[in-house]
Amino acid sequence: MATCTATACITSSPTLEITVISAEDLHQGRTNLGRGTFVTIRSGPSVVSTNANTEDTHNYPLWNERLHIREPSHGGWIQVDVSKRKHGDASNAVHIAGVKVPLSDFSYGPAGYKHFLSYRLRDQEGRGNGIVNLCVRRLGGNGEGQFNVGTHAMGYPVAPVGVGYDYGHSAYRKY
Repeated sequence: MATCTATACITSSPTLEITVISAEDLHQGRTNLGRGTFVTIRSGPSVVSTNANTEDTHNYPLWNERLHIREPSHGGWIQVDVSKRKHGDASNAVHIAGVKVPLSDFSYGPAGYKHFLSYRLRDQEGRGNGIVNLCVRRLGGNGEGQFNVGTHAMGYPVAPVGVGYDYGHSAYRKY
């Protein structure tokens, strides 16, 4: 259910913010693709897509577009497809390759955590056809990242401000 005001639309279900960064080594037959390619993301009944890449990037299309889609309630996966527009017409597109991305790849970590992911694309015959680079972030029901405010212990402790260590010697010394 969605509640919309004049400035924002608030949904009660969690959403995914997927930034489609780029793709690598896309080809159709023996032709390298760059110009006119776009990405479509499907999650249950929700479908969003990027604008067509208009720059000639020599088979490395770059979008860097942020898309929002509902997180599927059933779990499972989202479908990412790369297509090429023919003669600038969005309705006349040719499917190039795709991948099913499991939700488990970005379900860990607090809400708002960014996951940078790369996936091998497969054409309709199952052959490898390029790579797509994504950044996925789970958002709360209101469309904003919900970070946990509690304390988390990760990695190595950091020295307090104003205290440093000289790493040039075998033993750490305070300076």
